[in-house]
Amino acid sequence: MNTLKLEDKDKQTTTIVKEDSRIVVRTPKTNSTRKGSRSCTSCVNTGGKYEQIDSIVAHEIVVSYYRVVKCTINIEGVVHLSLVSSQHDNRLVSFEGSALNLSIEETKEFVDDLYARAAIPRARKLKVLVNPVGGQGKAVRYYNERVFPILRAAGCIIDLQMLEYKLHAYDIAKDLDLSYDAVVCVSGDGAIHEVLNGFLAHNTPMKALQTPLCPIPAGSGNSLSLCLLGLEDGFDISMATLNAIKGHAMPLDLFSIMQGNKRSLSYLTQAAGLMADLDIGTENMRWLGDTRFVVGYVRSLIRNAPCPCEIYVKVEQDDKNEMVKTLRERQLDTPVDAPHYEGDELPPVQYDHAPESDWLKVSEDISYLYAGQVPWVSRDLKQFPVSIPNDGYIDVAVQLNVSRMQKIKAMDGAENGDMYLDQSLKYFKAKAYHFKPLKTDGYISIDGESAPILPFTVEVMPSLARVISPYYTWNNQF
Repeated sequence: MNTLKLEDKDKQTTTIVKEDSRIVVRTPKTNSTRKGSRSCTSCVNTGGKYEQIDSIVAHEIVVSYYRVVKCTINIEGVVHLSLVSSQHDNRLVSFEGSALNLSIEETKEFVDDLYARAAIPRARKLKVLVNPVGGQGKAVRYYNERVFPILRAAGCIIDLQMLEYKLHAYDIAKDLDLSYDAVVCVSGDGAIHEVLNGFLAHNTPMKALQTPLCPIPAGSGNSLSLCLLGLEDGFDISMATLNAIKGHAMPLDLFSIMQGNKRSLSYLTQAAGLMADLDIGTENMRWLGDTRFVVGYVRSLIRNAPCPCEIYVKVEQDDKNEMVKTLRERQLDTPVDAPHYEGDELPPVQYDHAPESDWLKVSEDISYLYAGQVPWVSRDLKQFPVSIPNDGYIDVAVQLNVSRMQKIKAMDGAENGDMYLDQSLKYFKAKAYHFKPLKTDGYISIDGESAPILPFTVEVMPSLARVISPYYTWNNQF
């Protein structure tokens, strides 16, 4: 029973065919359009309105099982199928009707099999945070038109909250009821940074940090979504929402940062020198989206200023070829073991007297420090091409100061990580590092947020957090 024919109340038919790795849906040949109704046999959601599919454009819809959001049959035998169609700009498309060619029992078997192939999990309880002013200010529209229809079709229990001020996500997270299956952030990377540090201030921080986080890319910096979903889908609102309802909890390393007497958490990057200039120094260009980082890089080239500092690294590996080999051995679909932490409190700082005597000192003519664990920091810059989200290390990149021409050449292939192979880039897998600025001007950036120009020490907290992901590592090839 691989074919099901449905008929709606208007006697229009829709045929659903199950194949090995995909389903094919054939819609009726009609040119009519019906607006404002949710009862049409085949309709696409366009932000609150449902329009019948124009069969001239999409007579046959072909999707993988992963894109199936809902497949149910009610007590009256009416089948409802919802999926995300690439042929409709990744919008939610729905079909419903009664079986023409199968009995009720056979239809139930068909639906159950399709449901199993689509690996549809139980409906999740989600805390959804929407930042209305993030990036280009489109988060509310994205939520209404793309995110909510998919979550609703999946039957999710949604607790929606708009972010109203800076650090609002932090305030929400530190008092969060931990009964949610995930916290979904319709924002940029900054909201997740706030949530993680809010969890740090929670009454039970270790339990809070086990709550999975899921990004929906609606900010100027969306590197977490990009690394989870890959270049093709990383900026797609619908595919990110699909991840929220169908992905699993992937362990994620965090970085404990001590600066003075203050401890905070980082999950993306820390930067000083040129890379901090193009991040913090382009705050007024957020309306450009992630293009602001390219503009900032060109502007910083004009100055070509050094980054006077001392960097001390607890090096675990410095062989670039071995790092590439390790990356290629990781499989997208292979689960990873996460360490077990005891108690409700965050583990204490290990390196409170950093730097230690056996750490490698780097104090040459430095252009920038960039450390982190995400391959792409923007779609145009793959800074950490061999990074792995849960290998227990932080990737530390130290770029020596070179001529403007060499830096301009480095932009060629930057989206593929080509600069990784340049000899002027020192690259380490580390357990910890210490940064000491030798001047008080410039910027320090932590997860894209400005930090004081003071020494700080970073150490890895292996697999301390969880993110929702379709895979068990970054969707990254190098």
